[in-house]
Amino acid sequence: MTATNDLEGLNPAAVLAAFGLDGPATSMTEVGGAWSNRVFRLEADGDVFAVKEMRNPWHIPHWQEWLAQAWSFELAAIEAGVAAPQPVLNPATGGCLARVSRGAELVPVRLHRWVDGKPFGTGVVGAHTARWAGQTLATMHGLGIRPSNRSLFPFPNTDNAGRWPELTEAARRTGAGWARLMAAAAPSVSVIAGLVKSDGHRPDEEVMSHGDVDQKNIIATRQGPVLCDWDVAHPVVPRRELAEVALSMGCWHDMDVAREVIRAYRAHGGDDTDLAPADLGQPMMSGVDWIAMNADRALGRWPASAAEVAQAGELLPGLLAALPGQVAAAGRIAEFLRI
Repeated sequence: MTATNDLEGLNPAAVLAAFGLDGPATSMTEVGGAWSNRVFRLEADGDVFAVKEMRNPWHIPHWQEWLAQAWSFELAAIEAGVAAPQPVLNPATGGCLARVSRGAELVPVRLHRWVDGKPFGTGVVGAHTARWAGQTLATMHGLGIRPSNRSLFPFPNTDNAGRWPELTEAARRTGAGWARLMAAAAPSVSVIAGLVKSDGHRPDEEVMSHGDVDQKNIIATRQGPVLCDWDVAHPVVPRRELAEVALSMGCWHDMDVAREVIRAYRAHGGDDTDLAPADLGQPMMSGVDWIAMNADRALGRWPASAAEVAQAGELLPGLLAALPGQVAAAGRIAEFLRI
């Protein structure tokens, strides 16, 4: 299956008008994005904005309702002091989304004030950023915001762990270069599924949070780190997100950095509950889900452009190779992150 990926022709004047902004657009250039969006830098009458053209690659019918709850949490987190790009609301609706012309069609767009900075990259962060991450998590979790409609968000499950043998066999039949890694990762996937099942779903403990605090979503600025990409904010069990973010900041091997996250989290009011391997079950299962989706894309089972298929094939070896190390770190988390 294929999907078109023609995102040319977005009208910058229409973007400004949709968000009630004056002044002619002087330039708009593509600066990046992800498989769920495309980002442009828009300059207009001395102001600079980040324009994000939204997509729904998950084919979720209620994705805009999810986005509305994420937007509400984003505003609350910013009001509480979390450093994030300043969103521009649609004056007609008070929401974050506007429909803007691109040729003969209307496409969903978000707008933020531009943040001058650079991406963090993929490596281990410094101690200052680790402390920022812990404080940011403590602030978000401390808001205690519950989703107004929990059914809009995914529930913990191990469905893709159950599909692993099928995906592995499909990769083998097609001669995919990463098929061997799929097979080698099977024991790790089984351990992850067991951790998820052992801790279960804990809806009474969940609060809204960003849900994807890692290096790819942090902008390094002169004023300090800024957290971007709030579009899929969702309910989390706080200690699970804490465990994942702590290890992510240290790339799952630098435990000094991970401990800095934990210390800062507790110093700014976060729970001091000791972490256990099961706390990483659901976060790691989200990683398994991401691998499975990319496998489906690479195998032609998911609507995707040729570029997206190629991207999936490039991502999979690294994602699969990382699983055993993550499982090993999870098994020793109580030892590694003891403060």
